Amino acid sequence: MLARRQFLMGAAPALLLASRAADAQDKPTIRFVLDWKWEGEHAQFTVPLTDGTFSKLGIDVKLDRGAGSGDTVAKVGSGAYDMGLADTMTMVRFNAANPDRKLISVCVVQDSSATGVVALKARGINAPKDLEGKKIYAPVADAGRQIFPVFAKANDIDLSKVNWNTVTGDLRDSMLAKREADAVTCNTVTTLMNLKAVKFPESELSVLYFVRHGVDICGSSIVTTQAFAEKNPDAIKKFVTGLVHGLNVMIDDRNKSMASLKTFDPLLNDDIEKGRIDKMLKAVTPAFNIAIPSATDVYTDKYLPSAADRTVHFWKLPA
Repeated sequence: MLARRQFLMGAAPALLLASRAADAQDKPTIRFVLDWKWEGEHAQFTVPLTDGTFSKLGIDVKLDRGAGSGDTVAKVGSGAYDMGLADTMTMVRFNAANPDRKLISVCVVQDSSATGVVALKARGINAPKDLEGKKIYAPVADAGRQIFPVFAKANDIDLSKVNWNTVTGDLRDSMLAKREADAVTCNTVTTLMNLKAVKFPESELSVLYFVRHGVDICGSSIVTTQAFAEKNPDAIKKFVTGLVHGLNVMIDDRNKSMASLKTFDPLLNDDIEKGRIDKMLKAVTPAFNIAIPSATDVYTDKYLPSAADRTVHFWKLPA
C-alpha cells in the first residue's frame, strides 16, 4: 500500500505537467508581426499578451516588432508569420504583384489612415505640389512611400521630379530634425511624436495627410493569408477579441498600457508614448497601373467575433 501511495504521489506532478503540456499543444499558435518598432499604439497588442487574455481565450500568440508595412506583408505572404499589422493599401499593392500569395484583411484597426508627408515649411512645402524637386527621405518598406504614387496622381505631382532618399526607419525622422531632409513619408503620428521628443517645433512643420488630399483610404488592418484564415477561423476571432480588450485597456488606463508595452521595450519614454496613444485614438490603385480589386478580395468580416466581443469603450481626449 505504501509503495502504491508513493507511486501515485510521484506520478501526480508528472501527470499534471503532461496535462499542461498537452493544453499548450492544443492551443493554436499565431506568429504575429507588427508594422513598426514598439510604440504607444501597439499596446493594444501587448496588453492581451501580458495580462493573459490571449492565453485565456485559448491561443498562443508570438508577437514581434515590424520594419514597415511593406516588410510586414512580405513576411506574412512568405509564411514567415501567420498574421500581421499592415497598411491596407500596401496589402492591396502586394496582392497585385503577388497574385499567387494574396493576403486578406480580417479586421480593420484604423478606419482612417494617418499616413502622409511631414515636411519643413522653411523649404516652401505647404501643399502636395510643392514636393516636386524636394528631397524626401523614407525606408523602402514605409507605407507612405509605398502608396505615394496614389497621392501623387491625386495631386498632379510629377514623380520624376521627386528626389527619393532611402534610409532606415531609425534615421528617417532624425534626418528631418537635422534639416537634412526636406520631407519624409511616414505614419504622421510616429514622426510628429518622434520630433516632439527632440523638441523640434511643430509650428515649423507642414503635415500633408493623404486622406485630406484625395486619397480616401482606411488605415492599418490585420492581414493574413487565405489559407491560414480558412484553417484557423476560431483562432482569428479569438485574436480580434483579445485585440479589442487591449484597445479598451488603452482607452481606460494608459498607465497599464505603458507598463505592458515596456515589457517589450523598457527604454520607451512614457510621456511621448502616451501622447502617441492619444494621437492614434484621435486620428484614427490607378497610380500603380493595376486593376481595381473587388472589396471581397481585400476584406472579409467572416472572421470577426460577435458584436459583444468587439465593443469598444467611449474615449475622450485627455485635458
